[in-house]
Amino acid sequence: MRKEKKIVALLLAVIMLAVLAVPALALDSYELFARWEQDGYPEDVTGVFYNTETKCLAIVLTNNTEARQKELRDTLTDGDTLTFFAGEYSHAQLAECADVIRQDLAENGPEAAVSIGWGANGGYGPEGKDFRVVVKAPQEEVTALTERYAEYGELVAVEENSITAAPEETTPEQPEKQGLSDWGIIGIAAIVAVAFIIVITVVGNKKRAKKEKETIQL
Repeated sequence: MRKEKKIVALLLAVIMLAVLAVPALALDSYELFARWEQDGYPEDVTGVFYNTETKCLAIVLTNNTEARQKELRDTLTDGDTLTFFAGEYSHAQLAECADVIRQDLAENGPEAAVSIGWGANGGYGPEGKDFRVVVKAPQEEVTALTERYAEYGELVAVEENSITAAPEETTPEQPEKQGLSDWGIIGIAAIVAVAFIIVITVVGNKKRAKKEKETIQL
């Protein structure tokens, strides 16, 4: 009886591990982006945008190596759809700078919009996909603000307040999901399989115990 309880306890533990593991393994790129937005970006991530050429998400990395790309791909159910580009600054650096500038503008003016992403002519850097802190101001304020924030170097781009190039590209929206992810299906299948093993084990042990009891009585 004790052996039976140990087996059941072990199999239940396996089920719990499977249940906990499935959500972690079932992330797709949009879910990962949402998690980064909520919990914070990794130190080597500049940002994420919707790549209109591939119709999938792209990640800008300060550590844009093949090893890092593979690491990210392997954690996702749709990792093979990702594209990667090199970034100069981390999202944390950009966010910190943007907060300082917003505070400065709120206290000292003029009125201007501050965002992290692309400017009127698209992205930055050699590949034209990198992010910056973009300050959008009236035309008459551009020169003064450029000088005011010159200490930040290329981290900040001051531009005339006009329409930003493809703003939706730097704010990916998750498409409606249809059904379960591959990892979700695998996880459910694993749970069902373990549950089946438990049932078979318990039934088998009961039959064995009953047979042993009958043998003793004889």
